Amino acid sequence: MMDMAWDAKTLARQVQARIYELRSEQVGLRPFIQSDQARWDALEKAIEELNWVLRKLNAEEE
Repeated sequence: MMDMAWDAKTLARQVQARIYELRSEQVGLRPFIQSDQARWDALEKAIEELNWVLRKLNAEEE
C-alpha cells in the first residue's frame, strides 16, 4: 500500500510539472492567438485533462 501512495505522489508531481510546462508554452502563444487558435485550444484541452488526472490522484491520497 505504501508503494501505491508513493507512486501516486510521484505521478502527481510529474503531472503538475507537465501542467506548468504546457501553461508556459500556452502563455508564449498569446501574441499568436488569432493565427494559432487550434494550437491554443489543444494546449487548453491537454491542461484540463492533466488537471483532471491530478485531482483524481489527490483524491486517492486522501
